[in-house]
Amino acid sequence: MSLISAPFFIFFAIVVLVYYLLPGKLQWIWLFLSSMVFYYQSSTWQQMVLFLFYILINWLAAMLMDRCESRKKTIYISALAADLLMLSLFKYCAFFCQIITGLIRLFSASFDGSAFDRLIGFADQYAPIRISYFALIIIGYLTDVFWGKNEAQKNPCKVILFAGFFPQMTSGPITQYDDMQSRLWGEKHRFQYENVVRGVERALWGIFKKLVISERCAVVVNTIYAYYEAYAGFYIIVAAFMFALQLYADFSGLMDIVLGFSQCLGIELPENFNTPFYSTGLQEFWRRWHITLGGFLRDYILYPLERTERWRKMRKWCKAHLGKNYEHRCNLPFYASLVIAWFLIGLWHGGGWNYIFGVGLYMCIVIVIGDLLSPFFKKLTDILHINTAGFSWKMFQRFRTACLFVFGLSFFRAESLADGFKMWKSAFSLCNPWIFFDGSLYGLGLTKDEWLIMLLGLLMFLVVSILQQRDSVREMLHRQNYLFRLLVFLVLFVMIINWGYYGTDFVAADFIYGRF
Repeated sequence: MSLISAPFFIFFAIVVLVYYLLPGKLQWIWLFLSSMVFYYQSSTWQQMVLFLFYILINWLAAMLMDRCESRKKTIYISALAADLLMLSLFKYCAFFCQIITGLIRLFSASFDGSAFDRLIGFADQYAPIRISYFALIIIGYLTDVFWGKNEAQKNPCKVILFAGFFPQMTSGPITQYDDMQSRLWGEKHRFQYENVVRGVERALWGIFKKLVISERCAVVVNTIYAYYEAYAGFYIIVAAFMFALQLYADFSGLMDIVLGFSQCLGIELPENFNTPFYSTGLQEFWRRWHITLGGFLRDYILYPLERTERWRKMRKWCKAHLGKNYEHRCNLPFYASLVIAWFLIGLWHGGGWNYIFGVGLYMCIVIVIGDLLSPFFKKLTDILHINTAGFSWKMFQRFRTACLFVFGLSFFRAESLADGFKMWKSAFSLCNPWIFFDGSLYGLGLTKDEWLIMLLGLLMFLVVSILQQRDSVREMLHRQNYLFRLLVFLVLFVMIINWGYYGTDFVAADFIYGRF
C-alpha cells in the first residue's frame, strides 16, 4: 500500500479517527493492529510470517537474556548471528552467491550454479519487505537489552509495534527503543488540532517534492542511465546531478510524509535530514543525510568497536611510534573505524560493488584524504590570503562537497560498478556545453513546460532550504495569520494536483529508499 494513494489516505483517516476515540490504554493496540494490516496489504502472507518470526525470535532472546544472566552473552551472540544470517539471506543472497560462484569457478570451470539460482529465487520471492530498516531497529533493541540500557519488553506485540510502526515501516527513520516506548504506548495521545494540521502540512510538502520534483528528475535520469552509451559529455554530468536531486527530493519527501503522518497521531519520530547540501565538507554532509542510519552505526558499531582491546592496542602503538599527537599526523584507529563504517554503509544500501564503492568506500577515501591534507590546504589558503570566513569561500566549499557527493552517488544508480566508470569515462570524452542552449535537453523525456515546472519546484525547494537555515519554516508559517497559512497550502495543494507528474510508467509506491 503506497503512502501516496487513495486507499492509504482512507486507511489513515480511519486509523486517526478511531485512535483518538479510544482510551489511552487501547491506543497502542489499535496502532499494532493497523500496522499489521498495513504490512499485510503491502506484502504477501509468507513475507508477513517471516517478519513476525524475525521479531519474535529477538523478543524471546531479549527475554532469555533478562532471565539467564550467566548465559546472557551466548544468547545475544546467537540471536545476533541469526539476525545477520536472515539479513544476508534475504537482502544479500544474490551478491554473496555471485562472489562464491566466482571463487569456485576459479578452480572448477564446469561448476553448476543452479542451486544458487534456486536460493536467490527463494530469497527474492519471500524476502520480508523493508528488512533493511526493521532489522537494524530490532538489532539495536536487542543490543540495548544486552548492555542493560533497557529491560526486555515482556509483551511481544509491543516489540512488533516498535519494529513495525506503519508510517516508519516504509523507509525509516531508524529508531531506538528507549525513545519510542513512551511515545507508542507510554502515554495517552489526546486529539490536538495543531498536531493534525502541522502533520498534514508537512506530508503535503513531502508529496510535492515527490510528485512535482523527484518524478520529473527521474524521467531524465532514467533516459540517460538506460542508454548511457548513446550519451556523452555533459549529458552524463546532467544525469548525475539530476539523480542527486531526484534522490534528495524523493527520500526527504518520503521522510516529510512519514513524520507528518506520525505527527497527526501525536507521535514524534526523529529527523532524518538537515539540509545536507549546505555542508562544507563530505563528513558534515553525511551527518546531515540519513541521520538515523549514521546514528545507528555510531552507537552500535563504531563506539563499541573503539572500546575493544584491539583498538586500545592500536592507539598505544600509534602513541609509541607516531607521538602523543598522532591524531594530527595519521590517526590510524580513526581511519580503521571509518573504513569499517563506510563499508557497512555501502553494503546496507545494496548488495553490489557499485553501492559498496559509490556510497561507501569512495566517501571514506575522500574523507581520509581530506583529513590528511588539511594542514596543506590550510597553508595554501594562508599563502593565497583567502578569507575562509567569507560567503564566497563557503559557497565554494558547498559546491565542492556537492560535486564529490554526486560523483559517488552516481554509482548508486548505475547497474554495476563497471557501468559507473564507463559512464564517467564517457562524460570526459566529449565537451558539449551547447546541449544547454540548443534544446537538446528537451529530447530527454521532458517537454519545455515540464522542465519549467521542475525548475520552479526546485526553486521553491531552494527557498525553503535557505529559510530553514534561519528558523523552522513551519514555525514561521504558524506565526502568520490563519488565512495566509491556508492560502499557502491551498496553492501547494493545487500545484500538486495540476503539476504532479503521473506518467504512464509512474508507480506511486516506488520511493527509492522504500525498496530496502
